[in-house]
Amino acid sequence: MAEYISPALKTVQFHRQGWPFSYPLIRLDSDQRLQLSFDEPGSSTKRYQYTIIHCNANWAPSPLMPTDFIRGNSILPITDYQYAFNTTFDYVHYRLTFPNESIQPLRSGNYMLVVFEDYDQENPVLTKKFMVHEPKVNILTHIKNTAQSAIRGSHQEINFEIDYEGFTIHNPNENISVTIMQNGRTDNQITGLKPQFFSGDIMDFNYTRETIMEGGNEFRYLDIRSTRFYTDRVEDIELVDPFFHVTAVPDFPRNPSSYQYRQDLNGRYYIEVDDKDNDDLEADYLFVHFRLMTDRPQPSQKVFLNGALTNWALNSQSEMEFDADINAYRISLLLKQGYYNYQFLVVEQGETAGQLFPMENSFHETENDYLILVYYKNFNDRTHRLIGSQLVNSMRRNE
Repeated sequence: MAEYISPALKTVQFHRQGWPFSYPLIRLDSDQRLQLSFDEPGSSTKRYQYTIIHCNANWAPSPLMPTDFIRGNSILPITDYQYAFNTTFDYVHYRLTFPNESIQPLRSGNYMLVVFEDYDQENPVLTKKFMVHEPKVNILTHIKNTAQSAIRGSHQEINFEIDYEGFTIHNPNENISVTIMQNGRTDNQITGLKPQFFSGDIMDFNYTRETIMEGGNEFRYLDIRSTRFYTDRVEDIELVDPFFHVTAVPDFPRNPSSYQYRQDLNGRYYIEVDDKDNDDLEADYLFVHFRLMTDRPQPSQKVFLNGALTNWALNSQSEMEFDADINAYRISLLLKQGYYNYQFLVVEQGETAGQLFPMENSFHETENDYLILVYYKNFNDRTHRLIGSQLVNSMRRNE
């Protein structure tokens, strides 16, 4: 199953409650909760419902029945909604927190949260992935420079070992599958990793090629918390009655360049508005115009604006169009006031993963988050369990 967000929904945020920059990942049978929020432009409310679907390690629906993985009701209404105020753009803000007293997951693994209208489950308006883990193993990570001289300065190598003392794994090569995710990206994630070696209670995943990723560069940023004051990344703010339009300062390729550290949000964003009390309901929506000033790359290449602001998706809503009149790629997004990170990805024809190097350059020093997920399926199991997870930052590395 793939994630989907209707173009009618804006500012979809999904994370652990109380940790806005987290992955949607919680521990089984704990008090941890997930929070989903989204806006719908307009002033009328919709009757939305939601359910959860259990998936295997590859995000295909598992053969389990809902009663096998849900405690409580399988379909529930979203009843928490509020109306925006003091804004030029009307919208309704929806919020959902779960597990709750009406629905709890019974087992670990991958899940899809599905939101639909008027009980039409076959036509969802939103599907979002989340994970439920049970801590059965310990993951010992170490990120280092790759030994491959050609990419030593541009890539990061994610090595790790898994200690499964106290948990029986009869055949690690058959039972275990590991996924690595960089920041919030899904296009370049590494999946299906098997242990290189295993001895005693330790599985070794110290690969030389399979776990290498572009280090990339620190993310670009845009501050649109105010419509009265220009920040250093805003070129123009104009009220075209009745809505605000913001033109970002032109971006340029950062290749070639040298690495410079700047603290960022690793592609995420937060909603905030100056001089207001309620960010969720008083933050306005602005039409934001981006330009990437560059000669047009090869016809086989597409350029995408990437980050949480485009839901990390490489699709028609994030693809930039080349404007020959100004020699730039352009895209306009409707964004809620806040502070945003973003980057530019180049995708070759026939490929599904983007490359950072052409527009952003790539450095082994770049600060990135890596999420390691360990899936387990015994020979008599019907689907995968998620028996371990570890979030590691590239700044904590072994050189």
